[in-house]
Amino acid sequence: MCVIAYVQMNLFGIIILLFYWLNQRRSGALSLDDRLFNGILIATMLELLMDAGQWALEGAHFPGSYLLQMLCYSLGYGVAPAITCLWAMYCDLRTNMDERSLRRRLPLYLLPAAINTLLLVANVFTPLVFNINADNIYQRDRLFWVYMAFMYFYGLVSLVWVIRKSMHPSDAMERSELRFIALFIVAPLIAGVLQWLFYGISLIWQSVVLSIILVYTNVLSRQISTDPLTGLNNRRKLNRYLSLKIGSAQTTPSMYLIMMDADDFKSINDQYGHTAGDRALVAISDILKQVCSRYDCFLSRLGGDEFVILGHDQDQASTPQTVIRQIEAGLDALNQSQREPFPISLSIGWAKFDTQTITTADALLTAADQQMYRTKVEKHEARRRLAQKSKEHPSKA
Repeated sequence: MCVIAYVQMNLFGIIILLFYWLNQRRSGALSLDDRLFNGILIATMLELLMDAGQWALEGAHFPGSYLLQMLCYSLGYGVAPAITCLWAMYCDLRTNMDERSLRRRLPLYLLPAAINTLLLVANVFTPLVFNINADNIYQRDRLFWVYMAFMYFYGLVSLVWVIRKSMHPSDAMERSELRFIALFIVAPLIAGVLQWLFYGISLIWQSVVLSIILVYTNVLSRQISTDPLTGLNNRRKLNRYLSLKIGSAQTTPSMYLIMMDADDFKSINDQYGHTAGDRALVAISDILKQVCSRYDCFLSRLGGDEFVILGHDQDQASTPQTVIRQIEAGLDALNQSQREPFPISLSIGWAKFDTQTITTADALLTAADQQMYRTKVEKHEARRRLAQKSKEHPSKA
């Protein structure tokens, strides 16, 4: 009965992961982090299949049963460190966001897995990691600890990357994602300790499926609520967050909304190309992330070149005027660095929640948008007057 239960759990895990893998393929997920995650899904499905085979073949006697059992354990022991290796690489990429650095570290990632593979090849001829006795029963051997050390070494590497990044998260959304990534290794670690202490139970790969479900759920949530270019919350997430805040704003009427629009953004796209426009949007979002992390504000890309900040005016240090000054200082520093051949500036407007006149999300957005539009018009008029003055007095221009 126990054997049937383990086989069924493994097959159920394969069905779940197969569904995730097919969904990834349909979504056209071809970025490196998606490919690494797909590799984790495929490797875990193979490991679950080998684990099911190990349980089904335990103590079986028929022609070829020994070879099948040896194949299941050899492949299983080879794939297991590959899963944790791929996870460590996935964490490396998600925390450092640098494909070239990951590719440079690739030999270091592959070395332990390669040594483990050589050890398993040797194990076919001389039992070192495990052996299958005359009754076709699996037994651990003297170097089993080496296999376990390699597998959990990668888990430790993944935790190092996550801990390093968690010391300097850019926003609350990233902190939440890092928590999910860190939790991936926790369930398999606990299961591995229990499996080591209580010989004969199998929990690790079911716990890996559970961890993948947690991470994949977070990945889907991030895709649904995140702008792919800037990594900011998208309009869907803003609407949901704003609705929740409006519901509690009756007791906390300090909420304000800042709306921003990039100046002359169409000119940047027309003159320098859409790639330059994307760089400008990313540069703006980086500045906004830094400011919002300082004041614990909610940040969203509304669409196009428009951004929204939602905050609370708790004291003189967190007023919308203070936040706006910090944003403008960041833009000035960016322009002085001359990273781009064009200046980047924002027209900014803001509005505060008012229990008497501005009582809905739409009203708050409209009020901020109207002030932003007035700011943009004033800027346009100022530039027009300066250009006119330059024409009339060219020697003073």
